[in-house]
Amino acid sequence: MPFWGFEGPAGSGKTYRLLESVAIRLQDQPLLLQQKVLALTFMHGSRRRLDVESGANPHLRGKVVAMTIDSFAHQVWNRWRTLARALNAGIGDFNETCNACGHLLEQPAVARWVARLYPVVMVDEAQELAAPRLRMISSLTPHSAVFVAADEFQCLDEEVDTGPFMAWFNGGEVTHLNHNHRTEMAGLLNAGASLRQLSAPSQGPGLRIAHEWVNVVPFKIGAAIAGAHGSAAVLYPPAGAAWAQAIAVRLAQGLHSANYNIPPITLAHEPRVSDEVNATMAAFTGLAGASLHDVNTRLAQVENPPRWLSQVQVSVLRSAQKQGKIIWSEPEIRNLMERKAANFRAYSAERRGGVPLLSIHQAKNRQFDHVIVLWPHGVPGSDEFKARLLYNGITRARRSCKVFAHSANLLQQPPFTFP
Repeated sequence: MPFWGFEGPAGSGKTYRLLESVAIRLQDQPLLLQQKVLALTFMHGSRRRLDVESGANPHLRGKVVAMTIDSFAHQVWNRWRTLARALNAGIGDFNETCNACGHLLEQPAVARWVARLYPVVMVDEAQELAAPRLRMISSLTPHSAVFVAADEFQCLDEEVDTGPFMAWFNGGEVTHLNHNHRTEMAGLLNAGASLRQLSAPSQGPGLRIAHEWVNVVPFKIGAAIAGAHGSAAVLYPPAGAAWAQAIAVRLAQGLHSANYNIPPITLAHEPRVSDEVNATMAAFTGLAGASLHDVNTRLAQVENPPRWLSQVQVSVLRSAQKQGKIIWSEPEIRNLMERKAANFRAYSAERRGGVPLLSIHQAKNRQFDHVIVLWPHGVPGSDEFKARLLYNGITRARRSCKVFAHSANLLQQPPFTFP
């Protein structure tokens, strides 16, 4: 069975066309009563977006189950765990779990079981499909109608080799999208196009790229936020968290000078799941194997426990009751925490008040009227990777983007200029 793909730059309507095509498919071939459309993506932000936008489509409302690929992999493995053990397809971290699921889905009986439940599968942000996740999706295409949206340039994991995915993707019926529906601001459009070609982005309507003295930047950001009409966000690449947090502290106090009178502004920083997990795992350092009692004792001693920790405790108890699991290794505990923390972040209604302060990775699949990008020293990666980071930051904006470089010499280096 062929699959259908949609490829294009940020703002070109890939997700819209993905949903539209699936809706048309359902009008031609309606689902049976027990069936759903399976919507998969790599990031929880994209999953939320699929939830919202599919619910807004009258032909898809109530017919779509959206989840991350990792969550789907774990569900399949749990359903077929006896076969998985016979195939020696064990789970561990996310890649190991997805690879085990891919092995299972290569068994016709498992793939047909998925197809009976989900005769239509759509995958958004598919450029992030590393080999184990690609193994899963390619195993579904002979059995389900698969629709895929991707843009290779928006992959922000430099360790992912996109070559195998692109080779597979180009074998489908791919529609190439070029028109930008997100913004009409020439500066934003031209900068995005330049960065995709690894060319220097230029300032223009909607886009300002500049260096300001470090003590002046909080005033500039505060003024931009205070005067913004619509949504706003402050973004930063890897190595920028400390600078971003320092600016957040300054803005929270309010800023006053001869030229500025800015009231306190809250930048709401969303901690990464990995940071919460690492802090919680400190209670399990050096653990080779622990009994159910030991695990519960250590969990109870965690200071300032995250809200998802109670779900970990419930899972540990259920594993003992239903599977007889009473010994846990440190990697097993970490894997469980990562899944519960990610699920809590994805499905919890908890949202922090204030202007979002996000890493560029966290901001993927989100849009704001006004975006501020902080570019510090020490951003890691190749010149192309830095271009991808800046591209993903600038393209979150609908109306304006201001990029602040930490020093003037950064503007003479990639991604602001290229050899």
